[in-house]
Amino acid sequence: MKKVILIVMIIFINLIAMFFPQQEAFALDFPYIVVQGEVWLLDKESGNRIFLLPETYYAKIENLDDNYYYVSFNGVNGKVDKTKVSSVGYHATPTGTIQDIQIAEKYRIFTGIKLKSTMDSGGEDIEVPTSESLIFLGKYPSGEMWYYVKYNETCGYIRAEFTNQPNLVIPSFVPEQKPQADVEPGPDNSDSKVKVTPNLVKILVISGLCVGLAIIIILIFRPYKNKNNRYYYEE
Repeated sequence: MKKVILIVMIIFINLIAMFFPQQEAFALDFPYIVVQGEVWLLDKESGNRIFLLPETYYAKIENLDDNYYYVSFNGVNGKVDKTKVSSVGYHATPTGTIQDIQIAEKYRIFTGIKLKSTMDSGGEDIEVPTSESLIFLGKYPSGEMWYYVKYNETCGYIRAEFTNQPNLVIPSFVPEQKPQADVEPGPDNSDSKVKVTPNLVKILVISGLCVGLAIIIILIFRPYKNKNNRYYYEE
């Protein structure tokens, strides 16, 4: 009998784990990070630095694990160390700091300026026409200041002195009320219907499992009659 109960409990625990994975759980309630001090956006795979996030700004959390928030900032995906930032509430449309910058006037006598694909020596250089504008994405201080920019569909690094200075206006984060997604108005705006969300499905499934487990335990431990109508419990 004890073996039967143990098997039932193991199955129940495994089912619960399926609906509540430990790793890379989605951050639904606190989807943004607040940046204070020096916080680098890191490559998701290699962990190499991509660019420095602007202080007091926020980036959208796409996913997380035990050590990192996986975020999107200015259209660039990466990760940040959890210990370097704090999380904050909902905001529908992050402003971002994307803006166009131009090659500095004194360098326009040249036909092209080199754009580095990476900050290491093995990176490939890309030539950008000096007449073209660049999209500023972030800063990379390394002895001298570099900018992480986008040209057409290519991202890379360019010396800050080669361009004009981006005029960053970083707004304060003001959390908004998260819209209620579980209920939506009916066609006549008087009735409402419940939307089945992933969280609601989890609650219903787990409730069903609990009820099922309770019924199994009751059936296992209910008294049985012998031939003389005396009650006994199986051991």
